[in-house]
Amino acid sequence: MKAEEYSERAKRYFSEGNYDRAIADLTEVIRLEPDNPFAFWQRGMCYTNKNELDLAITDFNKAIQLAPNRFSDFYFDRAGANIYKGNITQAIADMEIALKIDPQNESYREVLKELKGG
Repeated sequence: MKAEEYSERAKRYFSEGNYDRAIADLTEVIRLEPDNPFAFWQRGMCYTNKNELDLAITDFNKAIQLAPNRFSDFYFDRAGANIYKGNITQAIADMEIALKIDPQNESYREVLKELKGG
């Protein structure tokens, strides 16, 4: 199969809550396209939903490394994993970057405000 086919099937598995199968398909996408930031980001989302937060953060880090300061969701989702881990300082830093990338996003603004205690 092609990377795009694995990716589409992974999206279906993710929406069904079958994170292990989604992870397997996204791992194939990464094998075929190691510079695909979206595959790392999507796999990170799967790991977050499985509460495997260290693996999630590793994948979000790779997505960000491949496409720095381009996609606010990468930072927002890494912030979420860091919140679950209790890494509030890192979550705040991620939310600030997400808001710089997407300054009109009121949800980001609200999350950042809550993280800062206000």
